[in-house]
Amino acid sequence: MMRNAFVRLVPKKVLVENFVFHLHHQWTVILLLACSFVITCRLLLGHSFSCFAVGDYPQQLLETHCYSDAVYSLPVQLIKNHSPGSPPTTEPNVHGFRRYQNFYAWVNLLFLVQAFNFYLPHLLWKYYDSGYMTRLTAGLELNGAKDEKRGFELCYLAKYVLATQGKHRLYTGMHIFCEVLNYSIALAQTLWLVHFFVVTGVPDFLPIQVSTWADFEKFYFPPTGSCSMSWNKTHHQVMCLLPLNRLYMYMFLFIHAWYIFLTIMSGMMLVYRIVLLAPSQRVAIMKFSAPWTEKDTIKSLCYRLSYCDWFFLNRFQRVMTDIDFAQMLEKIAIVSAFKGCDVQNDEDNRSSYVSEDGHKELGSSTATSPV
Repeated sequence: MMRNAFVRLVPKKVLVENFVFHLHHQWTVILLLACSFVITCRLLLGHSFSCFAVGDYPQQLLETHCYSDAVYSLPVQLIKNHSPGSPPTTEPNVHGFRRYQNFYAWVNLLFLVQAFNFYLPHLLWKYYDSGYMTRLTAGLELNGAKDEKRGFELCYLAKYVLATQGKHRLYTGMHIFCEVLNYSIALAQTLWLVHFFVVTGVPDFLPIQVSTWADFEKFYFPPTGSCSMSWNKTHHQVMCLLPLNRLYMYMFLFIHAWYIFLTIMSGMMLVYRIVLLAPSQRVAIMKFSAPWTEKDTIKSLCYRLSYCDWFFLNRFQRVMTDIDFAQMLEKIAIVSAFKGCDVQNDEDNRSSYVSEDGHKELGSSTATSPV
């Protein structure tokens, strides 16, 4: 009794989305916004870009020209680690190979756009759901509610689940669509990140190999670069400092690994959805996640309800205590059993389950359902 009271006194936050969903729209968005904020601060307040002076040419105009026209590096000249069997070459097309740092000025904007993309599925689901579960379980949010009142609320929810049986296909389909969108976005963002920083491998015609972290930094994120310009009818090759490239390298490595992790987790969630199409698997999952519920009740509901109805029912577990959820499942099993025997006897048995007001509320519940 004391455990029952204690569990009920601990409210659950309304989290109708799964853990992988939260990895996308919370943790990843916060990570990307933080990276974008740090880079923006460095661009505005710190030492982010500078070039060596050329004669009397104005320094600010020189840096503006090089910053806008993109700086390039010469990896063959920077990296001394040549491929086996490929002696150093002096051919202009190889020795003078240029790798442009086009991304240097746009990394903060990239992370902002990617943060919005990761938040988009949650925004879509939030707009569709519109606090559906919050409204349905509003009567259980009162921690001081009496057991009789909570019993009426649970009976109402049990009857509501049965009254709307077969009407949750769109609700379930929308949630799974958002999960597919999460997977697609994670995969697309991973590929976009790689191509944005042009970390696509060393071209075959270059006689170098990237085998150490130092070589990786020199090839993809060099600390210095060159800029070509003409002044007074003379062509100049100006050297510029790229102090943010090391920061970009660390951010790229971490975020790229995080995106791969997200893609794997999102893919596993989709496989999990497919596995749950089998009622026997739903029984096994609910036995683990709802330990307070009788096994016969779980088995009866999982085989009686369709996948969409079971998915909708499982959403309540995220917003209820384990005790309340177990009691609601028991009431659903009892009411559905009576309905299976004789639908017309439902009114005769209602005094055992729900009050008169609860039945009036149930009568109008399906008409106001957002699904």
